[in-house]
Amino acid sequence: MIGKQKKGRGFRGLLDYLESSPGSRIIGGNMSGRNARELAREFKISRQLNPNVERAVYHVALSAAKSDRLDDDQWCEIADKYMQQMGFDSNQFATYHHNNTDDDHIHIVASRIRFDSGLVVHDGWDYVRSEKVLRGLEKEYGLTPVIGSHEKLARRVSTGQTRRMMREQSEYESGDRATPPELPIKVKLQQAIDEAIQDFPPMPLMIARLQLQGIEVRAGFTRTGKSKGISFQMLDQAFSGTHLGAGYTFNGITQRTEYEPQRDDPRIQQLVANPNLAHQMQSRWLEQQRQQQQQAQQQRKSRGIER
Repeated sequence: MIGKQKKGRGFRGLLDYLESSPGSRIIGGNMSGRNARELAREFKISRQLNPNVERAVYHVALSAAKSDRLDDDQWCEIADKYMQQMGFDSNQFATYHHNNTDDDHIHIVASRIRFDSGLVVHDGWDYVRSEKVLRGLEKEYGLTPVIGSHEKLARRVSTGQTRRMMREQSEYESGDRATPPELPIKVKLQQAIDEAIQDFPPMPLMIARLQLQGIEVRAGFTRTGKSKGISFQMLDQAFSGTHLGAGYTFNGITQRTEYEPQRDDPRIQQLVANPNLAHQMQSRWLEQQRQQQQQAQQQRKSRGIER
């Protein structure tokens, strides 16, 4: 299985999107709501426990291999076990089953705020932990092993760094260390790019999202418009796309975003030359998303009236 995680700010927009997908249905979770409006109202309860949390939304899509088909009961079991093992054992969540792609998959929407303490679920090493959980679930349910895109496309950190982080994580969990292990800058950068790219955005928007996080992006083009590559700088450490992995090169990113050279190359050059445009670009995109959601809601209302 492949797991794609994302953290966000608003429940209603995500729930509306998941609900509007053809064939979408709620199959599990621990909430009573049966539609986007009811679920969004319920999620407000946990938000009130910690109103200072900006990104309270946890969204993960779990996809099976093309050869595997699971029924709703199996997907519910997998979703429940995945959430438990990822530390969401006292959190609200709802599970949607989608069949709008070739891959059988589910979406889980959860609150990152725990009911028992009002604290946010610890998300350190969440990509690594997710892959470990998925490998275990594949064995338990006899599913075809699928290597996640993050594993395939990212160059891993050194063995020494991995051992250090594992040792510090063990010390943290046993109480011998006060803080969780600090991830290498390279891993933090890979995760930031993965998160900026999760919803298959236009490539200039992905760059704008990174710039708003203080990540410097450089991309060059030849006179004929051919890409000369892309690089990223975070906390004064710079990495070429090639050094991060195949999925982080210019060509790799174009496969993971919506990219049209004639439309996007001028915008990319503008952003690279003037990062101050990033906020304007993101605001424009958010407004377009809001308008699309309003149109979708109006269409659903009109269909209801026609019936």
